[in-house]
Amino acid sequence: MVKIIETNLSIMDWDGEVIADHQSRVIEVSSWQDFIVEIKEAKTVERPSVIGSMHGNSVPRECRVDNLQYDEKHLSCDIIYGNGVKSKKLAYLAG
Repeated sequence: MVKIIETNLSIMDWDGEVIADHQSRVIEVSSWQDFIVEIKEAKTVERPSVIGSMHGNSVPRECRVDNLQYDEKHLSCDIIYGNGVKSKKLAYLAG
């Protein structure tokens, strides 16, 4: 198992990328590669936070993933909801 710091940014003005809210949590996954596949395939997997009580889904139901970029430790993508609302997901392989 590896730990990933996952941050979600709520974007109000997508053109100006005004951040309305942000939340971060630490999650455990089997591997960084499995996490990347999960995001690529827009799978909805519920996980608790390792620290605190922030539970949530890797990708919310009925959302799509755009602009996915990643390397061996970083991931960023846009999450597009069915109603057009957008958010940004950032992830960092912590160990």
